[in-house]
Amino acid sequence: TGPKVDEFEQAVATFTESKYAVAVSSGTAALHAAMFAIGIGHGDEVVVPTITFAATANCILYQGGVPIFADVESDTLLIATSDIEEKITSRTKAIIAVDYAGHPADYDALRRIADKHGILLVADACHSIGATYKEGQVGTLADISVFSFHPVKHITTGEGGMVLTDNEEYARKVRLFRNH
Repeated sequence: TGPKVDEFEQAVATFTESKYAVAVSSGTAALHAAMFAIGIGHGDEVVVPTITFAATANCILYQGGVPIFADVESDTLLIATSDIEEKITSRTKAIIAVDYAGHPADYDALRRIADKHGILLVADACHSIGATYKEGQVGTLADISVFSFHPVKHITTGEGGMVLTDNEEYARKVRLFRNH
């Protein structure tokens, strides 16, 4: 933390047109902080794609939740929206979409599903900073989004991650979580 981190957070928020951007130590930490911020707890289910980095599912486990795996589209390797609804139960609290290989998921369909079931939409956008979906900027397409700045990503700080949201309470919780 410090003035340069504050500047970086503001620059990312401005670039993505997000209200809040909170830097953390890694993309994995960003996912974990996001699960904390949205209140994932013991027994809560979160739908995730079958093709992703382990952190996408592990962040749910860290909070005591249960990852529920949905298939991916064979042509894009993005979460198959057609498979999500049959995975949703009364314990489902969120969907994590992964922008695999930098390609944003089908956020229109994902938003419809999330809204229909009263659950949250999380974007694991670790590979897609700078991408757009229709007129929307990655980082603003979900209730809460995460970036990674790991050395293998196309924008890196040597390490690090970022949580983006327009929800002030989620941002407050992420700031609390990153420091404790």
